[in-house]
Amino acid sequence: MNNIYNLLLISQNWLKYYFLVFIIYSFIGWIVESGYRTILEKGRFVNSGSLFGPFVPIYGFGATAILLIRLHVSSLAFPVQIIIFSVTATALEYLTSYILEKKFSLRFWDYSSYPLNINGRVCLLYSGFWALLSAIQIIYIQSFVDQFIKNIPVRLQIIIPVLFLVYVSLDIFYSTRLYLRFARVLLNLKGLKTKKISGEIRARLQNSHPLHEMKSFLRPLKIFPYLREEFSESILRFPGLSNIPYLKMLGKNIQDKIETLSFENNNTDMAEFKNICKDIIEHPEYQKLKNIKHHDKDIYTHNLKVAWISYLTAKKLNLHVKEMVRGALLHDFFFYDWRIKGAKDTFLPHGFTHPFVSRKNAEKFFGHLTPIERDIIMKHMWPLTVVPPRYSESFLVSLIDKFVASKELVQDVLYTNPHD
Repeated sequence: MNNIYNLLLISQNWLKYYFLVFIIYSFIGWIVESGYRTILEKGRFVNSGSLFGPFVPIYGFGATAILLIRLHVSSLAFPVQIIIFSVTATALEYLTSYILEKKFSLRFWDYSSYPLNINGRVCLLYSGFWALLSAIQIIYIQSFVDQFIKNIPVRLQIIIPVLFLVYVSLDIFYSTRLYLRFARVLLNLKGLKTKKISGEIRARLQNSHPLHEMKSFLRPLKIFPYLREEFSESILRFPGLSNIPYLKMLGKNIQDKIETLSFENNNTDMAEFKNICKDIIEHPEYQKLKNIKHHDKDIYTHNLKVAWISYLTAKKLNLHVKEMVRGALLHDFFFYDWRIKGAKDTFLPHGFTHPFVSRKNAEKFFGHLTPIERDIIMKHMWPLTVVPPRYSESFLVSLIDKFVASKELVQDVLYTNPHD
């Protein structure tokens, strides 16, 4: 009898622990996703995730699965564990995409344009991100989560999961209803075959989602850029739709409240960006960067990508635009192929030395650097640099550079001809 009691007690403690782990990581995932989406939406707060509340369950499921699997693979080398965790998270992402598509007849994201993708649901690049997140979880976060759970009173460890179950059930119900309505509108638009819009279709579209619920209708478009593209393309295919008052008002509200990033269409931004870059990119020494191999193309192209995203980010967050762009343009300003040889007069690897080389060249050819520009160049390889970035601009350029470089490295590995 005692053995049965002890087994039940162990099972109860096990369930409580992993349920709390699921809740905590769902919340952490919400913070990560919301922070990312908020930056993209000009600093306006975006409550990310498919639920209304501050939880993104896929992170909770992923973190819980990783901890459970780790119980059985802890004897393996840590890099092997990370590969297993990445595969697990990738499989979970694929399953989530599949279930959502079956439920709503829509895709919420699509990686078809990325190399090594599987049905557009998952891809190698984002599997790499899952690997990074799983390593961060195991090395840095999990110990704090364990300590946090230990500090929760025993009675609350039971009450919290019960309250969460009640809350999340209601949230799932209302969120599902919202996305079903959104899907109905989008599928109706995508299903139109003629420019002649009948009264019946007009009524059906308007009844699909009343305009007074516009705030909730905007939510899927803000959270999932792929849905935004699908919706925009569906409307643009049929100019006649703009004559329907409902859709005309809908389009206006969307245009006013959601701005998209576009290289081609935002002529004002592009003009300002070119004006900031002009004296640097037209300099004869800087033009030499076009001939120096770097990741998938050359240093010049890489710097421009980083500078453009830095420009958009600085504009959205009201940071020092000019300094952030110029620092991004000059962060890799060296005249050698680092894969063949390193900088002269140094014994340290390229990753540690090229910020000093770039700063020296920047000052040689473009004169005095502002403190922000200097910090961007010197700290863009952080955390290889011991001292972290001093300014928001330099911290963000460091992140943007890593994002751009990771995509370029994938392209380089997959598409470089070994005979070139």
